Amino acid sequence: MKKRYILSMILLAFVSVSCDKWLDVKPELDIYEETLFEKTQGYYVALNGLYIDIAQAELYGQELSWGAIEAWGRSYTLHETGHKGYNQIMKFEYDQSEAKSIGASIWLSCYKVIAEANNLIQNLEQDKEIKFKYGDVTKNMILAEAYAIRAMMHFELVRIYAKAPIDDEGGVSSFVPYVTEYPSRLNLPIPTKELLQHLIADLEKAKEWVKPFDTDPEYPGYISYQYGTLGVRIKLDDGVGYSPQADDEFFRYRANRLSYFPITQLLARVCLYAGEKDKAYENANEIVTMAERKTTYNFVAPGYIGDPMTLTTVEPRLQTEMLFGSYNAKLSDLTEKYFGAKAGNYTLKVNDKVNIFSTNPNDVRLAAMPRDIITKYSLVGKVQDNMVAAKSLIPVLRFPECYYIAAESIFDKDKARAIELFNKVVEARNNAVYDLDMNVDKADFMEAIVREYRREFIGEGQMVYVYKRLNLPLRENGTTVPHDGKLVMPIPDSEAGLQ
Repeated sequence: MKKRYILSMILLAFVSVSCDKWLDVKPELDIYEETLFEKTQGYYVALNGLYIDIAQAELYGQELSWGAIEAWGRSYTLHETGHKGYNQIMKFEYDQSEAKSIGASIWLSCYKVIAEANNLIQNLEQDKEIKFKYGDVTKNMILAEAYAIRAMMHFELVRIYAKAPIDDEGGVSSFVPYVTEYPSRLNLPIPTKELLQHLIADLEKAKEWVKPFDTDPEYPGYISYQYGTLGVRIKLDDGVGYSPQADDEFFRYRANRLSYFPITQLLARVCLYAGEKDKAYENANEIVTMAERKTTYNFVAPGYIGDPMTLTTVEPRLQTEMLFGSYNAKLSDLTEKYFGAKAGNYTLKVNDKVNIFSTNPNDVRLAAMPRDIITKYSLVGKVQDNMVAAKSLIPVLRFPECYYIAAESIFDKDKARAIELFNKVVEARNNAVYDLDMNVDKADFMEAIVREYRREFIGEGQMVYVYKRLNLPLRENGTTVPHDGKLVMPIPDSEAGLQ
């Protein structure tokens, strides 16, 4: 534990950056660059630094999960003074100072992580002398994770600052630069369709690079959670088998990082956004297949989802359903301001809860919000004792999404399979009355998918992208709210020259 703590402190020193423009972003580890990458440990430190960075409040620690992006999708009832910036974003008032500040911080933070990832990638690809434990298998694993994080950040930028392909003739307009060099040159925005294809290619490479380490029992370390504690080695052919525990923490904690299946889910998500439905189904269904074996990935039992004030054991963040979560040691400090008992005007209350769950009041996801707040981030009541392991965990990739991606992607080719996939999720949430049958048409099926996203991913920063990707109006208090193409945040004023 001492070793991990020391490393964390070193990394924290690396992740703060001060700059006016993202093109000027340079990781502070540059100070030590000449020595940092001389040993294998330096690459481990640099990679772990990427995970620390994406967990900061500007990214998945708040704004890209339960914060600004969730408010953007009108998931909350907002107080006019307590949530001034969020209100501005929700109303598309992007030129107001608070909204500008939030938008700029997300943009700069994403490109900061991209710069750090590129620095790591370049050093690793150019280093012919470094010798890793397990040789090229380890080297490729590190490259895969860095590529995946870089792709993840670019994808967030595309979803926030660019028009969706459906609203842009398939993605012909240019909004976001694709940056693959460190130090960066003047990278101009490229067409969204082209950028998405780059991300798909990067993630496909990452998936293949990481596959040997994550699926071959020869190598130690775990890549998934099992019952929230011990991770397990996944066998692609028949499920799961335990591997020997690594004697090195870097390998032992594979379950905390972007391994084979998280990368696969991220690839499915990007493919769906890009309109590549065949690829989206292929990758999402790979994870569904593992889940259906019930050996590695399992839906949390309904009895473990509910009011933390009345349950003795709860899974508020559905940890065992996560393929990847981000960790922020200060998460409880952030969330208590918005979901705690003394939040007051800052309380983020779930908007339209009654309508979201109108078809079945027995849905366990409804029972988990008895006080109109998201209990997955609240530390009130008994949940405080049962969240010790997960109190710093932010959901980023949970496998139920793969059922929705696969169902949507396959509907036109195999309606029966699409309905089967959809029904498995609603039944797992004690909502079998909402099962679909073969009489459902495409429009009603997509409406059901949208409703399921609203139920399943409250507070996880995904809903607004569903509206945007499908060019649908937002939902608020039982009504629809047209966005008229306004679900595009402007790039920061400091980057105006890129337009």
